[in-house]
Amino acid sequence: MAKAKFDIKTEASRPIYAGVGVTDLAVELVRDYVADVQKRFVDVQARVSDFDFQPKALRDQAITVVNARVTDNVVSVTETYSDLAKRGETLVERIRRQQSTQAAVSSAKTTSAKAKTTRTQATKATKTTAKATKSTAKKTAKKASTTAKRTSTAPRSSAKATTTAAKKTASNAAAAATDAAVKVGD
Repeated sequence: MAKAKFDIKTEASRPIYAGVGVTDLAVELVRDYVADVQKRFVDVQARVSDFDFQPKALRDQAITVVNARVTDNVVSVTETYSDLAKRGETLVERIRRQQSTQAAVSSAKTTSAKAKTTRTQATKATKTTAKATKSTAKKTAKKASTTAKRTSTAPRSSAKATTTAAKKTASNAAAAATDAAVKVGD
């Protein structure tokens, strides 16, 4: 597999080029806007002759225009927000329904249950070992060691099962994330 080469000069200059590109686009948009404003200005001059210049009339007209624009913008923003929220909700539901996500959730529940079992068994083994060690304190060190080894087998087995379940959960979660990434942008 071919490795992509990293050219520091090229990578360092990309943000600069992007800035220049944004500036070029902004200048183009401003020029178009200025031309449009000039055209509108000519139209406004033609209509000004019928305009009422009394302060009360100007205020009423300004309020009417501003209210209309604000109402239009609020409606537009609300619709856009609702559309985006619905789109996001649909995507999340699709991801939740996919088999790999459900497998990851199931694996996580199994791992959690196994971890609780391991903790319980380790606690019991610790208490048993402590009692056995206390009662055999007068006996030889070899016998106490043998007792401790016998009582710690269950927690080791449970811990191994928990580790295996955790690995499966991680694998399922990775598959779910990969499947979810494919759905984004559909």
